[in-house]
Amino acid sequence: MPTGRALEDARSMLLETGRRILAAEGTGGLTSRSVTDRAGVAKGVLHRHFADFDAYLAALVTDDAARIRSIEPRSAGSTVDAVTDVVEQVFTPTTRALVALVISRDEVRRRVRSPGSYGIPLLMDATAVVMDVLAAGREVGWIRRDADVAALALALIGSAHLLYAGELGAFPDHSATHEVVESILVGSL
Repeated sequence: MPTGRALEDARSMLLETGRRILAAEGTGGLTSRSVTDRAGVAKGVLHRHFADFDAYLAALVTDDAARIRSIEPRSAGSTVDAVTDVVEQVFTPTTRALVALVISRDEVRRRVRSPGSYGIPLLMDATAVVMDVLAAGREVGWIRRDADVAALALALIGSAHLLYAGELGAFPDHSATHEVVESILVGSL
């Protein structure tokens, strides 16, 4: 006699459950027990799809890194507007929690970092996206040809991380993000 219900895509369901927990409660609420309880599955289901909890966390980070790398600005009136839009798309409640997790868990960071890479995973993915936006802005003449897009992208994502690293549920408003982006780019416009 069957003892459980068939799961269509248990791995995806477990990852989505983790994203919801991170968004609502931050890293403190994310445990293997909280994931399986909220997903309504036995704890063994998690370990059937992931070697251990760090592998599960690494999968969450890897999925979010792919999401970040696919971001494109929805607003293209200026480089400032485009970068502001990208930053606001990057720093979701889930991403903010995952960045804290990657910073605090060496094993997860080790598993998701590409050989020879540096920096904080997710933030470096965001930096690459912003570099692309700045390079495009340079091509259309919105920023100076001699602008160091790599340095500007690092400054923008580092500043945005500090701006967004607040209390759970609290995010800066659009004008605050726009002001930070504009102040960093003003000398390169």
